[in-house]
Amino acid sequence: MRIVLIAVCLFGSMAFAAEYVPAGSRIYIEPADGFDTFLTAALDRKHVPLIVTSKREAADYEVSSVSETEKTTWAKVIFLKQTGSKEEASMKVVNIKTGDVVFAYAVHKRNSVHGKQSSAEACAKHLKEIVR
Repeated sequence: MRIVLIAVCLFGSMAFAAEYVPAGSRIYIEPADGFDTFLTAALDRKHVPLIVTSKREAADYEVSSVSETEKTTWAKVIFLKQTGSKEEASMKVVNIKTGDVVFAYAVHKRNSVHGKQSSAEACAKHLKEIVR
């Protein structure tokens, strides 16, 4: 576990893929304090060839995610010239029929000007890599 945390800290992101997701598959994105909306928009913006459905029973895969935002303090703006927030997000994609985790990704953005949008787009970009 420590090695995983160290890798995420050093490299800023980490991905795991067990199999490819067929293009055109239906995915259900679990509600996640608004991050699900950013993730849905990011999938469209990054042209990920998946169909997002609002009905879990109609989906082939389920996406669960968490995100956390730490806003920049005035001291960081003045002394360190940081204008963006610190963003952390992770997601996992589960095959609903088998229960297998087919993809997982975690991202850490230190100075994100676009907030959750940046971390959602990073998740979408890496998910697109396993869609065939």
